[in-house]
Amino acid sequence: MSMSLINIIREDKIILPEELNLYFKNKFKSSVKLPTFFADEPYIHSWETYCEKSSKHGTFQTLKNCYPQLHFPIEEGINKTQAYIDAVLKGKTESINLVNKLKLNNPDGIEICIHKSIAGKVPVLKIPDGQDFIKIIQCLLHKNNPISVPLSMGAILINGINNWDRLNNLKNDWLKNNPTGNWSKEFSNNVLSNPDLFKDKIIILSTKPYSNVNASQLGMSDIEWGQYSYSIRLEHECTHLYTLKKYGYASNNLHDELIADYIGIVKTNGKYNINWMLSFMGLENYPNYRKGARLENYLGNSDLSFENFSTLTTIIKNAIENIANFDSRLGKINSDKDRVSRIKTLCETGVLDIASKSGVNLLVEKYYKISEQTA
Repeated sequence: MSMSLINIIREDKIILPEELNLYFKNKFKSSVKLPTFFADEPYIHSWETYCEKSSKHGTFQTLKNCYPQLHFPIEEGINKTQAYIDAVLKGKTESINLVNKLKLNNPDGIEICIHKSIAGKVPVLKIPDGQDFIKIIQCLLHKNNPISVPLSMGAILINGINNWDRLNNLKNDWLKNNPTGNWSKEFSNNVLSNPDLFKDKIIILSTKPYSNVNASQLGMSDIEWGQYSYSIRLEHECTHLYTLKKYGYASNNLHDELIADYIGIVKTNGKYNINWMLSFMGLENYPNYRKGARLENYLGNSDLSFENFSTLTTIIKNAIENIANFDSRLGKINSDKDRVSRIKTLCETGVLDIASKSGVNLLVEKYYKISEQTA
């Protein structure tokens, strides 16, 4: 990239191709008034029960009772078979009888816990085996199809997945009180329009190195980096949960990722680490980009030209530097209120503004304004 283009990106008025302007449009600016305090959602009670059941019956069996797709192997087009449709779409779980079933390397190693986050309690699945993590993502996200999962992906927040254990309990309770009633009609009229009654939000975490960055690259031991990686991953996904509840939005966009990684790093490390963040995005040797790094996971269907991709990496690099200076100006996070104010500041400031020459001052000014409003 030419020095002149880098200078343009650093100016307050950034002139970019329409494709990049559209990509960097701030999705968090919303006129919808959403809550500032998040009570625990009703489904958490069910998951507290699952935690108890998992110690008796095994975690994986407990999960299969909720998500029947976990019975099925990973096969192209399996979601179109009648057995899959009956079990996963119609909830006929009592009739599942498969010759080939999903096989995991370490099903007994899977753990369930309820994590208390700034957005309320949330179920967390910890999956220690890397191949098992991929298979479970393919089951729950890709309808058991062998869709490639990037090596740099190690966690996900799933927002709204049907839980057939909850649905069947809802049905059985209703029929007890309405023995001659029509459940199909009740479901269509009163249940389907209230997805909170049967859909879950869950976080799924692997235990592999964060962003597929090796410990040696960051100058620490595998054990230490493994502990850091899990913590960053958990706080990262909880930040996505917060923005989802606060702004009604969370997506695979670089704006989201800059925010979630910032919180993950500072909650784990005590302060932002610019070298870690550049490595996470494959920009540790900027202006060279490390192919296969996590940054690629957030471009969607965008087919950027070489020049536009280079411009994008420069914007992200500048944004990371300004976030580091913003963190340095504010110091260590000292409360949940402080953390929320920082998240809101980064959400309500677009990436292009964050990356601009005045980005640090913009962030600091907005932070103090938001802090005063929530005092």
